[in-house]
Amino acid sequence: MSGQPPQNSQIASQNPKKSAKTVFFLGLLLFLSVFLLFSPSLRYELVAIDDIHYISYNQLVLSGLSWASVRAAFTGFYHQMYAPLLWVSYMVDVTLFKATPDNPWGFHFTNVLLHSLNSLLLYFLLLAWCKKPWHAFVFTALWALHPLRVESVAWVTERKDVLSGFFGLLSIGCYLKAQQPSGGRRLGCLLLSLVLFACGLLAKASLTPIPLILLLLDYWPLRRYDLNVPSLLRSAPRLLLDKVPFILLSFASAIAAVKAHQATYSIGNIPLAKGLLEVPIHYGFYLFKIFRPRNLFPLYPPVNFSWSDFCLACGLLFVPTVWFWGLRRRHPNAGVGWLWFLIMLLPVSGLVRFGAQVVADRFSYLPAIGLSIAGLFLVHRSIRFLPRKGTILVWTLLAVGLLLGLTARTLQYMRVWENSERLIAHISTLVPSHPLVLNDRAVQAVKRYGNFKTAQSDLETALLISPKDHKTLVRLAICIHEQQNPTSAIEFLKQRQNAFVVAGEWEFQMAQFVFLSARYPETLEYVELARNGLLADDTAQNNLVFLGMAAAFELGEMETALSYARQLPRFQQQTEIQLEDFLPLHSFFWNSFLRRDSLAYFRRLVDAYPTRGDLLNNVAWILATAEWSPAPPEEALELAKRAVALAPVDHPVLLDTLAVAQANFGDFEIAIQTAQQALQLVPDTKEHAAFRQRLLDRIHLFQNRQPYHVEQDPRLL
Repeated sequence: MSGQPPQNSQIASQNPKKSAKTVFFLGLLLFLSVFLLFSPSLRYELVAIDDIHYISYNQLVLSGLSWASVRAAFTGFYHQMYAPLLWVSYMVDVTLFKATPDNPWGFHFTNVLLHSLNSLLLYFLLLAWCKKPWHAFVFTALWALHPLRVESVAWVTERKDVLSGFFGLLSIGCYLKAQQPSGGRRLGCLLLSLVLFACGLLAKASLTPIPLILLLLDYWPLRRYDLNVPSLLRSAPRLLLDKVPFILLSFASAIAAVKAHQATYSIGNIPLAKGLLEVPIHYGFYLFKIFRPRNLFPLYPPVNFSWSDFCLACGLLFVPTVWFWGLRRRHPNAGVGWLWFLIMLLPVSGLVRFGAQVVADRFSYLPAIGLSIAGLFLVHRSIRFLPRKGTILVWTLLAVGLLLGLTARTLQYMRVWENSERLIAHISTLVPSHPLVLNDRAVQAVKRYGNFKTAQSDLETALLISPKDHKTLVRLAICIHEQQNPTSAIEFLKQRQNAFVVAGEWEFQMAQFVFLSARYPETLEYVELARNGLLADDTAQNNLVFLGMAAAFELGEMETALSYARQLPRFQQQTEIQLEDFLPLHSFFWNSFLRRDSLAYFRRLVDAYPTRGDLLNNVAWILATAEWSPAPPEEALELAKRAVALAPVDHPVLLDTLAVAQANFGDFEIAIQTAQQALQLVPDTKEHAAFRQRLLDRIHLFQNRQPYHVEQDPRLL
């Protein structure tokens, strides 16, 4: 095969030790640059878009690494996909770094580390192909530092991009190694490549086009065939035989992905003609974002079809295709890189719709590598009318300018991912009517003011845009329940049953609202249906156990209540069920903004145990720390005072609750004195340092005439 990019004779003639030092230096510089650029995310929180379901409420992950959890990861579909290595990687973070939803730096660290390693792997691949360390460095950096990488790195949920990319690049590297004449190592390298490819597929199924990528690499840089009929006929059997195991794995992964999405009814049904017409527009979308990375955010609405956009997109695809075809002899890497980009985007091109997202920044993670490969030939071109040193200077200035510009834009976009509030605020500036923005606005209206009417209006607008968003549906049911009655909420849920795609989720919601309407036999029926439908490690299973306990208790069926209770570790030795045992259930309802029902239970509990200072304190804390409460502030204050009065001696925890209740009532001077009194009772030791700091923080709030309000992060709202 002819037409390889010219080798760098200068580097070839250099001292090998000096050349090796250059390669090592640039590799280290690249790794550190990428890690430092994305390291601010180590301080970021988890965000309320999928992180909650992937991490915060995923007991499979939070239980850490164990044989049981690994087995569960490999034997079930979770969140519309089969990605066991993704869940295992999160478990490693929990076990190794002690990562938690409240302290998620370990989750972020692994994402940043994997992306930095991927940058290093790509650097060595490009170096092996172009033999020029600086060129490999620049084109790797253009990919690694690009703002489109932010979503895949700063968003813990998108671990699957950097994890599958890690295995995918290693698999490609081993495949290339296998084609080198090295005796018996060829089979071993091929097997290792296959194993790594399988690992990548077990992290994300979008690696399925890799067999086609390997065929491209057989053309360049391996030169195992040429683009003519005799060469293709002669080489085809040998080349395809190498790929058969890879193709079989891709096929199996594709089937698993389809089955996972079918199980949750999350495969979009669109006419084939419509899908084909939209494919070029989606490709154009990614090209536009790559070359002009502005207005980035994680949840793009579907790209609207228009004939003008279709024609423009076809032109954007046709021109470089013709250009690179013309360069196939002098610069074959150009065509290979361009085809890499087109092929790796195929699974997310829109022909098949998996989930709600049609286009997303994260989908460009591996496909964009193709453009770096295609760009390698540019550095071999001289600039007319300029001497060699002038050409080098121009290319150097251009590279530095591009890298600095991309770095600045990446740093700017990184800050958006610091927490949920910033992310949603960013989305609201770009798409004010986005369903996520409308949902957040509805939550804030209820959280701050208890304004269910305004919340319902925003949620109904969001539902018109995303009619199968179960979060919107649940929140609407809560608004209907609070403004009307449980029966109306139940009827609403019955009408929308088909919109709930996760097995057991609709039954779980029905169990709650049927319980709140005091239809206890029905509650038990829905509890069992939901428990059978939901995954065994779904945290909703605990709520269902409590619902079953409570419904049986209200029916007077104590044996049934005990049978539910003993499924929870805390109740395994219990011989009877008491009203106080349902405090966790009604705390959950409270955090889901079903607060009038919870308040009725709290008052019933206080009346049943008027001398239980611990229960009075717990209820007072719940009422006083809520930003909006259906209970008047004086009710929480009275309960806190009673709890303190019942204690034989002053207790710092009880005084802390009293101070919070006093501040919630608006009596900040008294609250400061009470909090300081509590602080004096806490020993100044390492063991008590965290509690002392919380007291000091609350005193600071009270001094600024601000109450201490904290909303727990409920599972569904």
